[in-house]
Amino acid sequence: MRTLTILVILIAVVFGGAWYAGETWLGNRAAEVVASNPQVNAESVTPLRNPTRLGLHMDQLDYGDETSGFSTPGVDVYAPVTSPNTLTVDLPTEMELRIAGVPTALTLAGGKARASISPTHEMTIRKAGIEAENLAMNGAELFASLGIEAQLVHMGGNQPLRSAGAYDIDIALTDAVVAGLPQALDINGSVKLWLTSLPGQATLEGKAPPPMPTGFETRDLRFTFGDAEATLIGRIEADAEGYAAGQAAFYTEDASKFIDAAVNAGLIPSGGVMMARALLNNLSGGADDELPETDEDAQTAAGAAPDPGPVAEDEPISFPRAAKGQIRLPLILENGRIFLGPVPIGTAPRLFATGA
Repeated sequence: MRTLTILVILIAVVFGGAWYAGETWLGNRAAEVVASNPQVNAESVTPLRNPTRLGLHMDQLDYGDETSGFSTPGVDVYAPVTSPNTLTVDLPTEMELRIAGVPTALTLAGGKARASISPTHEMTIRKAGIEAENLAMNGAELFASLGIEAQLVHMGGNQPLRSAGAYDIDIALTDAVVAGLPQALDINGSVKLWLTSLPGQATLEGKAPPPMPTGFETRDLRFTFGDAEATLIGRIEADAEGYAAGQAAFYTEDASKFIDAAVNAGLIPSGGVMMARALLNNLSGGADDELPETDEDAQTAAGAAPDPGPVAEDEPISFPRAAKGQIRLPLILENGRIFLGPVPIGTAPRLFATGA
Protein backbone atom coordinates (compact mmCIF):
# COMPACT_ATOMS: atom_id res chain seq x y z
CA MET A 1 0.00 0.00 0.00
CA ARG A 2 2.83 2.36 0.85
CA THR A 3 4.52 1.63 -2.48
CA LEU A 4 1.27 2.33 -4.35
CA THR A 5 0.83 5.62 -2.51
CA ILE A 6 4.36 6.71 -3.37
CA LEU A 7 3.78 5.73 -7.03
CA VAL A 8 0.57 7.80 -7.19
CA ILE A 9 2.38 10.79 -5.68
CA LEU A 10 5.23 10.47 -8.20
CA ILE A 11 2.79 10.29 -11.11
CA ALA A 12 0.95 13.36 -9.80
CA VAL A 13 4.22 15.26 -9.48
CA VAL A 14 5.33 14.28 -12.99
CA PHE A 15 2.03 15.22 -14.63
CA GLY A 16 1.71 18.34 -12.52
CA GLY A 17 5.18 19.44 -13.56
CA ALA A 18 4.42 18.67 -17.20
CA TRP A 19 1.18 20.68 -17.03
CA TYR A 20 2.95 23.62 -15.34
CA ALA A 21 5.83 23.57 -17.83
CA GLY A 22 3.50 23.17 -20.80
CA GLU A 23 1.33 26.10 -19.76
CA THR A 24 4.41 28.25 -19.15
CA TRP A 25 5.77 27.39 -22.61
CA LEU A 26 2.36 28.10 -24.14
CA GLY A 27 2.20 31.49 -22.41
CA ASN A 28 5.67 32.44 -23.66
CA ARG A 29 4.86 31.28 -27.18
CA ALA A 30 1.58 33.23 -27.25
CA ALA A 31 3.37 36.36 -26.03
CA GLU A 32 5.84 35.98 -28.93
CA VAL A 33 2.98 35.64 -31.42
CA VAL A 34 1.25 38.72 -30.03
CA ALA A 35 4.48 40.71 -30.20
CA SER A 36 5.15 39.68 -33.81
CA ASN A 37 1.62 40.14 -35.19
CA PRO A 38 0.62 43.78 -35.76
CA GLN A 39 -3.07 42.84 -35.75
CA VAL A 40 -2.98 41.38 -32.24
CA ASN A 41 -2.28 43.39 -29.11
CA ALA A 42 -2.57 42.32 -25.48
CA GLU A 43 -1.42 44.08 -22.35
CA SER A 44 -0.38 40.75 -20.88
CA VAL A 45 -0.54 37.02 -21.59
CA THR A 46 -0.52 34.76 -18.52
CA PRO A 47 -1.07 31.06 -17.86
CA LEU A 48 -4.42 30.16 -16.28
CA ARG A 49 -2.89 27.80 -13.70
CA ASN A 50 -6.09 25.76 -13.58
CA PRO A 51 -5.36 22.02 -13.27
CA THR A 52 -8.50 21.11 -15.26
CA ARG A 53 -7.38 22.95 -18.36
CA LEU A 54 -4.31 24.08 -20.29
CA GLY A 55 -4.68 27.67 -21.35
CA LEU A 56 -4.04 31.39 -21.17
CA HIS A 57 -5.63 34.64 -20.09
CA MET A 58 -5.11 37.57 -22.46
CA ASP A 59 -5.64 40.93 -20.77
CA GLN A 60 -6.85 44.01 -22.72
CA LEU A 61 -6.97 42.10 -26.00
CA ASP A 62 -7.33 44.01 -29.27
CA TYR A 63 -7.51 42.37 -32.69
CA GLY A 64 -7.63 43.98 -36.13
CA ASP A 65 -7.01 47.57 -37.16
CA GLU A 66 -8.75 50.93 -36.86
CA THR A 67 -11.31 49.99 -39.50
CA SER A 68 -12.35 46.51 -38.43
CA GLY A 69 -11.71 44.27 -35.45
CA PHE A 70 -12.63 44.00 -31.80
CA SER A 71 -11.33 44.70 -28.31
CA THR A 72 -12.20 43.26 -24.91
CA PRO A 73 -10.95 43.71 -21.33
CA GLY A 74 -9.86 40.08 -21.23
CA VAL A 75 -10.47 36.59 -22.51
CA ASP A 76 -9.59 33.02 -21.48
CA VAL A 77 -8.49 30.57 -24.17
CA TYR A 78 -7.86 26.96 -23.19
CA ALA A 79 -8.12 23.25 -23.91
CA PRO A 80 -9.67 20.98 -21.26
CA VAL A 81 -7.25 18.30 -20.10
CA THR A 82 -9.93 15.72 -20.92
CA SER A 83 -10.12 16.96 -24.54
CA PRO A 84 -6.76 18.49 -25.52
CA ASN A 85 -7.71 18.87 -29.19
CA THR A 86 -10.69 21.12 -28.37
CA LEU A 87 -9.93 24.83 -28.17
CA THR A 88 -12.40 26.67 -25.94
CA VAL A 89 -12.96 30.39 -25.45
CA ASP A 90 -14.98 31.80 -22.57
CA LEU A 91 -16.79 34.61 -24.36
CA PRO A 92 -16.16 37.97 -22.69
CA THR A 93 -19.17 39.74 -21.19
CA GLU A 94 -18.03 43.02 -22.75
CA MET A 95 -16.63 43.63 -26.21
CA GLU A 96 -16.31 46.46 -28.70
CA LEU A 97 -16.60 45.71 -32.40
CA ARG A 98 -15.21 48.00 -35.08
CA ILE A 99 -17.16 47.85 -38.32
CA ALA A 100 -16.07 50.28 -41.05
CA GLY A 101 -14.37 52.29 -38.32
CA VAL A 102 -17.56 52.63 -36.25
CA PRO A 103 -17.34 51.22 -32.70
CA THR A 104 -20.23 49.04 -31.52
CA ALA A 105 -20.60 47.94 -27.90
CA LEU A 106 -21.61 44.33 -27.27
CA THR A 107 -22.57 42.84 -23.92
CA LEU A 108 -23.23 39.21 -23.09
CA ALA A 109 -24.52 37.45 -19.99
CA GLY A 110 -22.23 34.51 -20.70
CA GLY A 111 -21.19 32.00 -23.31
CA LYS A 112 -18.54 29.73 -24.78
CA ALA A 113 -17.13 29.03 -28.21
CA ARG A 114 -15.21 25.87 -29.00
CA ALA A 115 -13.62 24.10 -31.93
CA SER A 116 -12.29 20.55 -32.09
CA ILE A 117 -9.44 20.09 -34.53
CA SER A 118 -7.98 17.10 -36.33
CA PRO A 119 -4.16 17.19 -35.84
CA THR A 120 -3.64 14.57 -38.55
CA HIS A 121 -5.61 16.52 -41.18
CA GLU A 122 -3.91 19.93 -41.26
CA MET A 123 -5.73 21.05 -38.11
CA THR A 124 -9.09 20.97 -39.88
CA ILE A 125 -12.00 21.96 -37.65
CA ARG A 126 -14.11 18.81 -37.39
CA LYS A 127 -16.58 20.08 -34.80
CA ALA A 128 -17.45 23.52 -33.49
CA GLY A 129 -20.08 25.14 -31.34
CA ILE A 130 -21.15 28.30 -29.61
CA GLU A 131 -23.51 29.08 -26.75
CA ALA A 132 -24.40 32.66 -25.82
CA GLU A 133 -26.98 34.30 -23.60
CA ASN A 134 -28.55 37.75 -23.61
CA LEU A 135 -26.57 39.45 -26.34
CA ALA A 136 -27.12 43.21 -26.59
CA MET A 137 -25.73 45.75 -29.05
CA ASN A 138 -25.34 49.33 -27.84
CA GLY A 139 -27.74 48.48 -25.03
CA ALA A 140 -30.46 46.99 -27.28
CA GLU A 141 -31.05 43.27 -26.73
CA LEU A 142 -30.59 41.10 -29.83
CA PHE A 143 -31.50 37.67 -28.50
CA ALA A 144 -32.01 35.71 -25.28
CA SER A 145 -30.02 32.63 -26.21
CA LEU A 146 -28.14 31.12 -29.13
CA GLY A 147 -26.83 27.61 -29.58
CA ILE A 148 -25.04 26.41 -32.73
CA GLU A 149 -23.39 23.01 -33.22
CA ALA A 150 -21.48 22.20 -36.41
CA GLN A 151 -20.16 18.74 -37.33
CA LEU A 152 -17.92 17.94 -40.30
CA VAL A 153 -19.69 15.42 -42.57
CA HIS A 154 -19.29 13.83 -45.99
CA MET A 155 -20.27 16.17 -48.81
CA GLY A 156 -22.42 13.52 -50.49
CA GLY A 157 -22.73 12.95 -54.21
CA ASN A 158 -24.99 15.92 -54.91
CA GLN A 159 -22.78 18.70 -53.56
CA PRO A 160 -22.83 22.12 -55.27
CA LEU A 161 -20.03 23.03 -57.66
CA ARG A 162 -16.80 24.34 -56.10
CA SER A 163 -17.54 22.55 -52.81
CA ALA A 164 -14.61 21.15 -50.81
CA GLY A 165 -16.33 20.23 -47.55
CA ALA A 166 -19.59 20.24 -45.65
CA TYR A 167 -20.94 20.64 -42.13
CA ASP A 168 -24.23 19.65 -40.54
CA ILE A 169 -25.35 22.55 -38.36
CA ASP A 170 -27.97 22.52 -35.59
CA ILE A 171 -29.41 25.93 -34.70
CA ALA A 172 -31.38 27.05 -31.64
CA LEU A 173 -32.11 30.77 -31.35
CA THR A 174 -34.62 32.19 -28.89
CA ASP A 175 -36.22 35.61 -28.49
CA ALA A 176 -34.38 37.28 -31.35
CA VAL A 177 -35.39 40.89 -31.94
CA VAL A 178 -36.04 41.47 -35.66
CA ALA A 179 -37.20 44.77 -37.11
CA GLY A 180 -40.76 44.53 -38.35
CA LEU A 181 -41.78 41.55 -36.24
CA PRO A 182 -44.40 42.26 -33.57
CA GLN A 183 -42.84 39.66 -31.27
CA ALA A 184 -39.47 38.01 -30.72
CA LEU A 185 -38.43 35.30 -33.17
CA ASP A 186 -37.32 31.74 -32.43
CA ILE A 187 -35.41 29.65 -35.00
CA ASN A 188 -34.80 25.92 -34.52
CA GLY A 189 -33.66 23.17 -36.86
CA SER A 190 -30.79 21.86 -38.91
CA VAL A 191 -28.96 22.96 -42.05
CA LYS A 192 -26.34 21.28 -44.23
CA LEU A 193 -23.77 23.82 -45.37
CA TRP A 194 -21.22 23.30 -48.16
CA LEU A 195 -18.03 25.39 -48.31
CA THR A 196 -15.33 26.21 -50.84
CA SER A 197 -12.70 24.92 -48.37
CA LEU A 198 -12.43 23.55 -44.86
CA PRO A 199 -11.21 25.88 -42.11
CA GLY A 200 -7.89 24.70 -40.76
CA GLN A 201 -4.33 25.73 -39.99
CA ALA A 202 -3.77 27.60 -43.27
CA THR A 203 -6.91 29.66 -42.69
CA LEU A 204 -6.05 30.44 -39.09
CA GLU A 205 -2.54 31.54 -40.08
CA GLY A 206 -3.86 33.80 -42.85
CA LYS A 207 -2.18 31.74 -45.57
CA ALA A 208 -5.49 30.79 -47.18
CA PRO A 209 -8.70 32.81 -47.65
CA PRO A 210 -11.61 32.00 -45.37
CA PRO A 211 -14.07 29.44 -46.76
CA MET A 212 -17.14 30.74 -48.56
CA PRO A 213 -20.54 29.01 -48.80
CA THR A 214 -21.38 27.20 -52.02
CA GLY A 215 -24.84 26.13 -50.91
CA PHE A 216 -27.08 24.88 -48.15
CA GLU A 217 -30.19 22.80 -47.68
CA THR A 218 -32.69 22.26 -44.90
CA ARG A 219 -35.65 20.01 -44.31
CA ASP A 220 -36.83 21.25 -40.91
CA LEU A 221 -35.86 24.85 -40.13
CA ARG A 222 -38.69 26.26 -37.98
CA PHE A 223 -39.50 29.95 -37.48
CA THR A 224 -41.80 31.00 -34.65
CA PHE A 225 -43.00 34.35 -33.35
CA GLY A 226 -45.92 34.51 -30.94
CA ASP A 227 -48.39 31.82 -32.02
CA ALA A 228 -47.27 31.95 -35.67
CA GLU A 229 -45.03 29.18 -36.98
CA ALA A 230 -43.53 28.18 -40.33
CA THR A 231 -41.21 25.40 -41.46
CA LEU A 232 -38.68 25.99 -44.24
CA ILE A 233 -37.69 23.23 -46.64
CA GLY A 234 -35.35 23.89 -49.54
CA ARG A 235 -31.96 23.93 -51.18
CA ILE A 236 -30.01 27.00 -52.28
CA GLU A 237 -26.63 26.97 -54.03
CA ALA A 238 -24.39 29.32 -55.96
CA ASP A 239 -25.06 29.71 -59.67
CA ALA A 240 -22.38 30.27 -62.33
CA GLU A 241 -22.08 33.93 -61.29
CA GLY A 242 -21.89 33.15 -57.58
CA TYR A 243 -25.45 34.29 -56.80
CA ALA A 244 -27.74 32.22 -54.61
CA ALA A 245 -30.15 30.14 -56.69
CA GLY A 246 -32.63 27.37 -56.01
CA GLN A 247 -36.06 26.64 -54.56
CA ALA A 248 -37.49 26.62 -51.05
CA ALA A 249 -40.90 26.70 -49.43
CA PHE A 250 -42.42 27.87 -46.16
CA TYR A 251 -45.14 25.59 -44.77
CA THR A 252 -47.45 27.45 -42.43
CA GLU A 253 -50.98 27.92 -41.14
CA ASP A 254 -50.13 31.57 -40.45
CA ALA A 255 -49.13 32.79 -43.90
CA SER A 256 -50.81 36.19 -43.58
CA LYS A 257 -48.85 36.95 -40.39
CA PHE A 258 -45.56 36.10 -42.09
CA ILE A 259 -46.48 38.18 -45.16
CA ASP A 260 -47.33 41.12 -42.89
CA ALA A 261 -44.05 40.69 -41.00
CA ALA A 262 -42.07 40.57 -44.27
CA VAL A 263 -43.78 43.77 -45.45
CA ASN A 264 -43.12 45.56 -42.14
CA ALA A 265 -39.47 44.45 -42.21
CA GLY A 266 -39.05 45.77 -45.74
CA LEU A 267 -38.37 42.31 -47.18
CA ILE A 268 -41.20 42.75 -49.67
CA PRO A 269 -40.97 46.04 -51.60
CA SER A 270 -43.97 48.33 -51.63
CA GLY A 271 -44.61 47.59 -55.30
CA GLY A 272 -44.98 43.89 -54.59
CA VAL A 273 -47.26 44.02 -51.55
CA MET A 274 -50.54 43.77 -53.46
CA MET A 275 -49.20 40.95 -55.62
CA ALA A 276 -47.97 39.07 -52.54
CA ARG A 277 -51.38 39.35 -50.89
CA ALA A 278 -53.05 38.25 -54.13
CA LEU A 279 -50.73 35.24 -54.25
CA LEU A 280 -51.69 34.40 -50.68
CA ASN A 281 -55.39 34.57 -51.54
CA ASN A 282 -54.89 32.36 -54.59
CA LEU A 283 -52.96 29.76 -52.60
CA SER A 284 -55.63 29.83 -49.89
CA GLY A 285 -58.11 28.96 -52.61
CA GLY A 286 -56.09 25.95 -53.73
CA ALA A 287 -54.18 27.48 -56.65
CA ASP A 288 -51.03 25.76 -57.90
CA ASP A 289 -47.82 27.25 -56.40
CA GLU A 290 -45.71 25.92 -59.30
CA LEU A 291 -43.32 23.93 -57.10
CA PRO A 292 -42.59 20.37 -58.28
CA GLU A 293 -44.95 17.73 -56.85
CA THR A 294 -43.52 14.79 -54.90
CA ASP A 295 -44.35 11.27 -53.80
CA GLU A 296 -45.37 12.58 -50.37
CA ASP A 297 -48.35 14.46 -51.82
CA ALA A 298 -50.84 11.67 -51.17
CA GLN A 299 -49.78 11.55 -47.53
CA THR A 300 -49.92 15.30 -46.93
CA ALA A 301 -53.16 15.69 -48.86
CA ALA A 302 -54.69 13.38 -46.28
CA GLY A 303 -53.83 15.92 -43.57
CA ALA A 304 -50.37 14.89 -42.35
CA ALA A 305 -47.89 17.70 -41.78
CA PRO A 306 -44.74 17.63 -43.91
CA ASP A 307 -42.23 15.48 -42.08
CA PRO A 308 -38.95 14.66 -43.85
CA GLY A 309 -38.13 11.86 -41.37
CA PRO A 310 -34.94 9.88 -41.95
CA VAL A 311 -33.52 10.53 -45.40
CA ALA A 312 -30.66 9.09 -47.39
CA GLU A 313 -27.55 11.26 -47.57
CA ASP A 314 -27.95 12.05 -51.29
CA GLU A 315 -31.74 12.10 -51.42
CA PRO A 316 -32.82 15.30 -53.19
CA ILE A 317 -34.95 17.88 -51.43
CA SER A 318 -38.65 17.34 -52.06
CA PHE A 319 -41.64 19.59 -51.47
CA PRO A 320 -44.63 17.74 -50.00
CA ARG A 321 -48.05 19.18 -50.63
CA ALA A 322 -49.19 21.42 -47.78
CA ALA A 323 -51.20 19.66 -45.10
CA LYS A 324 -54.81 20.54 -44.48
CA GLY A 325 -55.04 24.06 -43.13
CA GLN A 326 -51.53 24.96 -44.31
CA ILE A 327 -50.21 26.99 -47.22
CA ARG A 328 -46.98 26.27 -49.06
CA LEU A 329 -45.30 29.61 -49.82
CA PRO A 330 -42.79 29.11 -52.66
CA LEU A 331 -39.49 30.98 -52.55
CA ILE A 332 -37.57 30.92 -55.83
CA LEU A 333 -34.07 32.32 -56.43
CA GLU A 334 -32.91 32.58 -60.03
CA ASN A 335 -30.95 34.92 -62.28
CA GLY A 336 -29.79 36.97 -59.30
CA ARG A 337 -33.33 37.69 -58.05
CA ILE A 338 -35.69 36.40 -55.33
CA PHE A 339 -39.34 35.63 -56.03
CA LEU A 340 -42.20 34.80 -53.69
CA GLY A 341 -44.05 32.68 -56.22
CA PRO A 342 -44.23 35.03 -59.24
CA VAL A 343 -43.72 38.15 -57.11
CA PRO A 344 -40.19 39.65 -57.27
CA ILE A 345 -39.15 40.70 -53.78
CA GLY A 346 -35.46 41.49 -54.04
CA THR A 347 -31.95 40.71 -55.21
CA ALA A 348 -30.45 37.31 -54.44
CA PRO A 349 -27.36 37.45 -52.23
CA ARG A 350 -24.02 36.70 -53.81
CA LEU A 351 -22.43 33.78 -52.02
CA PHE A 352 -19.00 34.55 -53.49
CA ALA A 353 -17.35 36.25 -56.45
CA THR A 354 -16.88 34.06 -59.52
CA GLY A 355 -13.11 34.27 -59.07
CA ALA A 356 -13.34 32.68 -55.57
